[in-house]
Amino acid sequence: MTIGGTLSNAIDQLSALTYLDLANNPSLGGPLTPNIGNLKQLTTLILLGCSFTGNIPQEIGNLRQLKFLALNSNQFTGSIPRTLGLLTNLFWLDLSDNQLSGQIPVSTNTDPAGLDKLVEANHFHFSENQLTGPMNARLFNANMKLIHVIFDNNKFTGPIPESLGLVETLQIIRLDHNQFNGPVPKSIGNLPNLTELSLASNQLNGTVPDLTNATKLNYVDTSNNNFATSSAPQWLSTLTSLNTIFMENDHLNGTIPSAIFSFPQIQQM
Repeated sequence: MTIGGTLSNAIDQLSALTYLDLANNPSLGGPLTPNIGNLKQLTTLILLGCSFTGNIPQEIGNLRQLKFLALNSNQFTGSIPRTLGLLTNLFWLDLSDNQLSGQIPVSTNTDPAGLDKLVEANHFHFSENQLTGPMNARLFNANMKLIHVIFDNNKFTGPIPESLGLVETLQIIRLDHNQFNGPVPKSIGNLPNLTELSLASNQLNGTVPDLTNATKLNYVDTSNNNFATSSAPQWLSTLTSLNTIFMENDHLNGTIPSAIFSFPQIQQM
């Protein structure tokens, strides 16, 4: 609606508000008022595609009824508030396409708030920020219901957490264009519902991941890493669900498995 200016501090006078969608008003911006945290009945907060700046208010953690939080495509800076981990009813969390920095907060013995507590969430969207690592292994656990873990185009370092493979509901993992190193955890290759795996343009080493048991995979991109020289992995002959494969600069040698040319759904190779 081409709304401009800033969001008034008086927004909290709408105390019965449950749904607030101000998306795609690029002239609406400035710091997001902490008073947003007084709208205790909110279940949905959508501010994507505006021009909000400054820190994400930690007061958003007061919105305990919140199920859908979309703050993507703004100009938020600073770190992710630890208090977002108090939003235990959250289904959707999208902070992508901002200028957020620092590490992803997880709970500790002295502070129970952290994003590892969001066990009802299906969506973690954090791409295109300036988030750094290493990524704490406690971020993921077997109680989670995540289906999308999207962390591409950040500045994460260190290993990919082995605990990521504990989240059996995962369908899409995008960790590409970071600085992850070390081997790919074997647990990722055993995720039964995984359809998309993108690990491109990191500093991963060891062997090309064994994806034999990820039988629903249709998109794989492991290109531009530091894997050891090896022949083509066996799963290139057995994962009949594949339609897209990117493995350039993965130090493969030997013969391309002929079986892959019999997969009728292959679109890109």
